[in-house]
Amino acid sequence: MTHAEIEEQLIALIQSAILKKVDPEVPLLESGLLDSVAAVELMLAVESRFGCTVPITEAQEHLYSVRTLTDFVAANAA
Repeated sequence: MTHAEIEEQLIALIQSAILKKVDPEVPLLESGLLDSVAAVELMLAVESRFGCTVPITEAQEHLYSVRTLTDFVAANAA
């Protein structure tokens, strides 16, 4: 799967959960697009869809934006 395909899937996943358009560079947590519950649900969805686990201690770093999450998934997907 390419970087662009991963990003597209992540955007679709997030947009379906929050019902808002998401820019790949916008901070997800800081902007309020994701709250703590939505962040946990996103981490579970990433694990289910891509086969990689976002360590809870690194969640804020990897969930910073769609772009940072895409980089993490691309490097760690099963």
